[in-house]
This record gives sequence, structure tokens and C-alpha cells, in this order.
Amino acid sequence: MPDLNELLRWSIENSAPRDGDAPAASAPAPAAEQPLSLSFRPTSDPAAASSALHPSDPHFPLANNGPTALAPSEDVAAAASTPAAPARRDDLTTEMLDLIMGKSDSVVMKEKMALAVDESQDVADRVDALDDFEMLVELIDNANNMAVLKLWEPLLGLLDSEHNEIVTHAAWIIGTAVQNNIKAQAALYVHGALPKILSLIYPSDSASGPSHPASTRGKATYAFSASVKHWPLASSALSANSSQGYSVLRRGVSDPQAVIRRKMAFLVGTLVMQSNETYTGELPDETQTLIAGLEKEGVFNALVEALRTSDGDIEFEENAIRTLSQAAKQGALSDQERKALKGIWTTWGAEGQSERGLGGEDGKLVEQSLA
Repeated sequence: MPDLNELLRWSIENSAPRDGDAPAASAPAPAAEQPLSLSFRPTSDPAAASSALHPSDPHFPLANNGPTALAPSEDVAAAASTPAAPARRDDLTTEMLDLIMGKSDSVVMKEKMALAVDESQDVADRVDALDDFEMLVELIDNANNMAVLKLWEPLLGLLDSEHNEIVTHAAWIIGTAVQNNIKAQAALYVHGALPKILSLIYPSDSASGPSHPASTRGKATYAFSASVKHWPLASSALSANSSQGYSVLRRGVSDPQAVIRRKMAFLVGTLVMQSNETYTGELPDETQTLIAGLEKEGVFNALVEALRTSDGDIEFEENAIRTLSQAAKQGALSDQERKALKGIWTTWGAEGQSERGLGGEDGKLVEQSLA
């Protein structure tokens, strides 16, 4: 195989001259015995300097001898394999590190609650802090940590705020924290929070009617519902304070505000189904008294009357008829209540029943429970 010098000589001798090159005749013929060699003449402009040689070639430094020339091959390899040590930053503050690395949810929860209870802050900023807090307690671990972080006390204190927006958001947080979370429910009852929640719906010292706006009462109803749903001691909770919970249910199913009566009718239905759940604990017969309490305190009777006088609230009527048919199936309705309910059902007819989402199999179940 020919060596490199022979290949270079052949390529030069057989290449066509470029435009502007001097005629080949004017160039002296190279001596036949003189070997062809390579020489490197790098440009003086470092930006224009280039070489086709690999850094491991011994001639690479000669072809790149400007200010950017690399070290010999062994030094190049060593430099490439050894990363430069980062310079120490002395200008990083705690705030900058928090932005880079992030704070734990526990720290953020404490900061948001501290802002929310600070009455010197703007109300809008306090509400924003409560919004952020509510999103955090959507995670069950964060909701359970509220007791550890001692955040229940300041949260419940916000229910007494003079600003309805603050009260509304506090009730919203309570409902989110305790929903389907028995540990958070236990923490709520330990702090005696249920009476305060019920007072937001119907103040105990006001016989004329509710004093809070619909938005606040709606979130309080949400918190009330989340507090008793699937809570093993729901009957005891509803019976406390002269059956305040049962009283709120009885009034709630006929509340003039649609959002309240719909939620209340749905909650009564959940409690009826909950009466069939079994728990192990100190009060194993607790749930057996739940449906009896609803019957004794007149909740079913109030719901039948509210359904009879309903002015076409389809959602409420669907919730009510489903709840009462379940109660009738368990024998919790009196003969008079069952008769009134059957009359309402018949009056609707097939079209009205279907309009309320009770056609087909659902309608057959209602008819069977009322037979």
C-alpha cells in the first residue's frame, strides 16, 4: 500500500489549477528524489485559525498556536476528564435558596396561616393565603399535619372574623380537610368545632333566620356534611347541644336558598345509607341509632313536607325522593309519610319521574320501596 507522501504527491500532480493560480510551467519541477513533507503555517488571526488534525496528533499544537492553542495531547485528555471546581457563592440569601430548592408544605402552611390571621394585612391578601392553604390540605397528609402544627386553633378562630370572605374560606378549608379523613374529623371534634360550623348556617341566638350570606352558609354546609359523613359517632355529634345537628338538618331541607336545601337533602340520604355501615370501637351500636335519630327528630317528616311544597327544584326533588325511598325501605317512615310520598310520586307521572332522573330501573326501585 502506498504511503501518505506518495498519495499526496499523486493528488497534487493530478489536480487541475484553480482560477488565478500561476501557470504550472512557471513553477520549478520538484526533484524526483526529494520526499514530500507537510508544513503548517497558521494564520495570525485566531478567529480564522483552523485545523483538520485531531487533538491527539503531535502537530495539533503547531496548527493552533494562537491564544486559544491547546496543551499537548496528554494534557488535553487530562483537562477534559477533570471538571473545574465550582466557585463558592457568598451572595445567596435564604430567600434565594427557598426559591431554588422550595419550602416544605409544613413551612408554607404555617406561613399562610400566619398571614391569614394577621388583621393588619389587607383582606384580599389574607383571602389569597387561605386559598393557598385550602389547596395544600387537599393532600390528606397535610390535612392530618394540621393538628401537629397546631393550626386548628387559628383556623377555627377565623370563623369569628368580621369579614365574610375570611369566614367563608375558613369553612371551606375545614370541609376540605375533614372530607373522607377520619383523623382530621377526630381533630375537628376534639377542638369542639361542629357547633361553630352549625351556627354559621343557623345562628342559635337568631330565630328570625340566617345572618350570613349564601356563600358563607354554603361552605358551612359543606363543612357540616364532611364532618359527619362516614364518621362513626355521627349520631352523637348530631345529638349534642340539644340535638343542634338534627335541628339544622330539619330546617335545612326546607331552606329558602336552593344550594342549602339541595345539600341538606343529599346529606340526609348519605346518613340513611351510612346507618348500614358497621364500625368496630367503643360504641359498636352507634350507627344503629342514626336513622332512628333522623326519624325521631322529625327530619324525614320535614323532608316529605319540603318535597310536597317544592316549586320545581328538580335537583332537590331528585335528592329528596331518593333519600325518602331509602328511608322507607328501612322502615323509617310512618304510614302517613309513606302515603304522602307515594302521592307525590304518582302525581309526577312517568314523564316527571324521568325528568328527575328516576326513570327505568331507578324508578322501579322507588316504587318497590313505597309499595
